Amino acid sequence: MIIRLVKDKDYDAIANLHKDTIQHINSIDYPEDVISVWVERTSPSRYRNSAKKVKRWVAIEDKKIVGFCDHDFKCDIGGLYVHKDFQGKGAGKKLLETAELSMKKLGCKKITITATLTAKTFYENRGYKVIKKNLHQIEDKKIDVFKMTKKI
Repeated sequence: MIIRLVKDKDYDAIANLHKDTIQHINSIDYPEDVISVWVERTSPSRYRNSAKKVKRWVAIEDKKIVGFCDHDFKCDIGGLYVHKDFQGKGAGKKLLETAELSMKKLGCKKITITATLTAKTFYENRGYKVIKKNLHQIEDKKIDVFKMTKKI
């Protein structure tokens, strides 16, 4: 598996992977009406427009993007998504480790993430602690999320 910085040509695949992951993985923990709204707001242009505000990587397996992760420059992970067929195969772990190392090089002492119910255990298993349960607004829907942190 290769982890590399995102390229402009990757944004269609990233948006499709994001939608697919929400529909097949996050749908286990969230109702259909939330999943529908969540998926609708995902687009290549949304990722492309945020590119200068984050550092973003993709995980590549057999020339296919199987995951992505990004962080801003204030020590916050923006998101980490892995294709449904690659869950539990190390892509998420490698992407997270890459982002953590990058933030450490930026001088971050603590990383923060807002994790979905679906991802909460993944982050706990990697040393993140829940500091607060929140409601996150997606259009007119609210979902349970967890503000988590880890010292690095």
